[in-house]
Amino acid sequence: MQINNLTHDPSTRIGIVGAGCAGLTAAEELRDLGYKNLTIIDTKNRVGGKTYSIRYGDTTPQSRGIYEGGTVWILPSPLYKKYKKRYGISPNYRLMPPVQVFDLATGRVSSPFLIKSKSSLLSRLRQLKTFFQELGKYTRYDDPGYLNPIYRAMNESSPQWFAKQDLDFIREALIPIANAAQFGHLEENISIAYVIRLLALLNRCSLPKKLLLNMPQLQEGNQDLWNRIGATHNLCLGQTIKRFSRGKKILLETFSNQWEFDHLIWTAPVDEFLRVADASPEESDIFSRVREIKRAVITCRVEGLTPGIFYCVKNTANNPLPPSYPLAIYEVDRGSKIYNFYPFMDETTTVEELKNNVVDLVKRLGGTEVKLLGEPLIWKWFSHFSSQDLENGIYERLEMLQGCDNTYFSNELTAGVSVPYGMEYAADLVQRFFSQKQSSAVKMKTSQELYVMEQT
Repeated sequence: MQINNLTHDPSTRIGIVGAGCAGLTAAEELRDLGYKNLTIIDTKNRVGGKTYSIRYGDTTPQSRGIYEGGTVWILPSPLYKKYKKRYGISPNYRLMPPVQVFDLATGRVSSPFLIKSKSSLLSRLRQLKTFFQELGKYTRYDDPGYLNPIYRAMNESSPQWFAKQDLDFIREALIPIANAAQFGHLEENISIAYVIRLLALLNRCSLPKKLLLNMPQLQEGNQDLWNRIGATHNLCLGQTIKRFSRGKKILLETFSNQWEFDHLIWTAPVDEFLRVADASPEESDIFSRVREIKRAVITCRVEGLTPGIFYCVKNTANNPLPPSYPLAIYEVDRGSKIYNFYPFMDETTTVEELKNNVVDLVKRLGGTEVKLLGEPLIWKWFSHFSSQDLENGIYERLEMLQGCDNTYFSNELTAGVSVPYGMEYAADLVQRFFSQKQSSAVKMKTSQELYVMEQT
């Protein structure tokens, strides 16, 4: 494995594997730097990755007529602002219903910050102030992914960290939402780095949005921005990669085409990389350590539920839920009677089990008839490393891979689960490795300097 110096040549042939938010952002930023020979390859027949907007009805002044089969909401990013303006996306957002917590044991529904707790009002206010100040350390737009060495030290479990910081009420209030969005049943066992990085997205919001948690969606659907971006690039969709090899050039072969590239940016999941690539021992070791969970999105027409709800389900030690139980439910358009449900899965979960658990939750909420609008959409979710790997510097090792054999990685693993994080990491990677000058956006050591720091 070797690192090749990149000269800024507009005719350089750059392949991008993955037409999701990271891949399309990389393409946009490369084109802004003057690169003209870009090819984006994806196994799916659509762009957008985990943004997947599905139409169920007509658009009206009250209804988008869309449900999100992937990423639920969007959160602020300077790149979103730039791309929305560039591609004529409506400047107005559609605000989702405020998030509330549904306590499965008691049937109580409340705002996250008004849940029943042993903490006094004064203690709650103190914890809120302390926590949002703490999140400020992790909210910088110019600090993408897990490059900051601060994350390496954040390897204790989430319950330990919240207890040590005397933030028990904050954990009670926000972990049901964090689990529904990302962690499922894993939160008690993963590094606090992942939990804090997710919750740091809240600090991008105004104070009312932090407290009410009524998050925005694009009026046209979250995927539409990526449809518009993709339409301006050289897309090769429906292309399953058979193999690729790296020498003086990168040779990539699908079952129907083959390409030759000077550089390759891999934005697809890394288990797919290991399946098709001439992986080095270091790549194989790092990527074989990656852990994942599966998340399902189940869309149903439901009778009898309160309109305009967005509930996250509180799971308690006294009333544990199976991994396949929905952790969130919301009505996609108020009055539509179309609801999305969000369970996670383990290796034993069946689709029938997912459906039965949806029906059970509907009954607990007072609903009656449930009709699925299609089979569950199942996603690979939350790529992460163990606490021990984090402590041992796995992200520093991953950073050392960038540029080796003219290959670069920008995906959920490097950036974190969130569209803005994926965009920002991809844009930063392009600036660091493909621009004529070092990125001014991120004040960090180069890969080589990180390596020296590790050895000393």
